Amino acid sequence: MAYLTHKVINGRKYFYAEECKRINGKPKRVWQKYLGSIDKIIAAANSGKVRPDFAEIFELGCSAAYLNIVNDYKIIETIDSFFKKREQGLSLGFFMVIASINRGISAVSKKSIWKWYQSTILLRLFPEGNKNSLSSQRFWDNMSLIPVDKIQLAWKKIITGVIEREKIDLSCTCYDGTNFYTFIDSFNTRCTIAKRGKNKQGRKNLRQINYALFCTRKDHIPLYFDVYDGNTNDAKEFPVIIEKFINNFKEYNPTCGSMTIVFDKGNNSKDNFGKFIKDSGFHFVGSVKLGEHKELAIISNHDKRFKSLSDFGLEDVKAFRTKKIIYDKYLTAIVTFNDCLYTAQVKSLNNEINKCLVKLSALSNKLQNRITGKTTKGKKPTIASVEKQVRSILSGQYMKKLVEVTIEEEKGIPLILYSTNSKKYSELMDTYLGKSIIITDNHDWETAEIIKTYRSQYIIEDNFKQMKDRKSGSWWPMHHWTDQKIQIHGFYCSLTLLIRALIMKRVKENKIKISMNELHEKLKGIREVVNVFENKRAKKQSNQSVISKMDNTQKKLFDLFKMKDIIKI
Repeated sequence: MAYLTHKVINGRKYFYAEECKRINGKPKRVWQKYLGSIDKIIAAANSGKVRPDFAEIFELGCSAAYLNIVNDYKIIETIDSFFKKREQGLSLGFFMVIASINRGISAVSKKSIWKWYQSTILLRLFPEGNKNSLSSQRFWDNMSLIPVDKIQLAWKKIITGVIEREKIDLSCTCYDGTNFYTFIDSFNTRCTIAKRGKNKQGRKNLRQINYALFCTRKDHIPLYFDVYDGNTNDAKEFPVIIEKFINNFKEYNPTCGSMTIVFDKGNNSKDNFGKFIKDSGFHFVGSVKLGEHKELAIISNHDKRFKSLSDFGLEDVKAFRTKKIIYDKYLTAIVTFNDCLYTAQVKSLNNEINKCLVKLSALSNKLQNRITGKTTKGKKPTIASVEKQVRSILSGQYMKKLVEVTIEEEKGIPLILYSTNSKKYSELMDTYLGKSIIITDNHDWETAEIIKTYRSQYIIEDNFKQMKDRKSGSWWPMHHWTDQKIQIHGFYCSLTLLIRALIMKRVKENKIKISMNELHEKLKGIREVVNVFENKRAKKQSNQSVISKMDNTQKKLFDLFKMKDIIKI
């Protein structure tokens, strides 16, 4: 039983609560807790509770979830086994993991990473990470120690561990590429990767970096990535990246060829198909342009060969299949008509036609003003200059067919007459619009399965969308301007995608229905509040850790990612 006792120090009594037990026949104090002076005890009794001097709030949810994945798959240890350094300071694996966690939660520059780090529970879990060791200069110094030729070896080791532990389904893999613009100076000769090219975000004035990615259809696990020159065409890079992927994953693709790779029409060429189908041992699902197969494109959307599909997600789709020689290969072709796609394309087409008519009207008025003498200044228009303007106005898809323009002369001034071709418009509405052609060498697959497999391409597009998001994306900011640093940047950004995919996999397995963005919001709402009590006389400090109020979903996430074990409440 506990009892009160006291000590007299400098003539004042200080009280303690303690308990004694008889051990081996002798009384022994088991525990003792300081209560304070009689005045403090009375004050505590009157107030009903002790107020902390201040509180510190740390981001817990996201950091704990990411760290849980990192620890389970020993990612730091795996990276350290490939990137060795002197046993001095933080390891290279630690730097890479901290960078990837930051990219997933709140991507900042290396200069700001310490400010972010000290606002998370990582500060207490890894006290060796301090302002000096996590400065931008230390990051750059350690990144300089990483050899580029070992990045893919480390990545493969990590992915192999994930595949074997999680029994990842590798039957279907999606491939695509994108690019990221940079602000690297045009005269920077230390960087050969960043080059000007066709930027997918319209920033062709800036040097860009190309990025390729393979992801599993199920669970969206990134299997392989590559960072390459920004001016390289997708179709040109396709055989190179496919060969690298096949070399890394041929052990998971038996002789019968069970893995299917999904890619879009931007990678098509006769050479690519020839090498891929003949030599790889992998199957594929892709698509072709309607204009390259007009005999299929001009089939009426109301043709009896189209059969409606009843599979979930394909209720608005009808299709028929045929076999055809494409790029010298005998392939199954699925011609589909999607009602939702048709509606969207008709709307876009009408908008484009209206834009053209408005521009042609403005051009016609300018020429009329010149003829009537209202406009006398400026260079006199010629038939050649007017033809050039008309070509520019009608540069959109199908516009030259749908909008007819004739040029005449009056008083030596060109004059345009224009109208829409209703017959061509009706033909287009009944043939090309809403239609797609999907191709594959999986001849024994059901039609619906082929369509759903091709549609899984959205997985890659969704990953790219996440990476480019200025609020929650992982790629920007990127303040690197050497090839080696850019390659490493691609490594830890891809590592972020992997950790996110594994987090989402666990969430789905535990039947928590939530999107990636919603998941991050829920996790960010889980915070650790550390109440600090200071004893100024004893110059000591005691802490009390509590968790911010959680809703039901947050409680499930708290248990799922073992946050109680991480913070040791």
